[in-house]
Amino acid sequence: MKRWGIKFLRNKFVLALLLNLIYISFIHNINLFYIVRSKIETERLGDEIEMMKEKNIQVQQDLVEISNNKKTLEKYAREEFYMKRDKEDVYVIKSKMNLEK
Repeated sequence: MKRWGIKFLRNKFVLALLLNLIYISFIHNINLFYIVRSKIETERLGDEIEMMKEKNIQVQQDLVEISNNKKTLEKYAREEFYMKRDKEDVYVIKSKMNLEK
């Protein structure tokens, strides 16, 4: 049995195949680790694209609502830009959740 294994490894074609597999898997610039890392990054970016598409749809809906409704526009301006009316004071209270963003 041992002689068959040694004889098998002495075959120049098998040896060339093994060396090429080792080279492709570990040494070459586009190796196995690079491919796995790229696949994980691609999936993460795909998820991020989907999240951005959903956010874009929400922003477009908000824009339509703000464009058509004066009360919504005023509410948005007060909440996002801390705008106020004359003779009115605005106090901004930031919680830990707001500081992390």
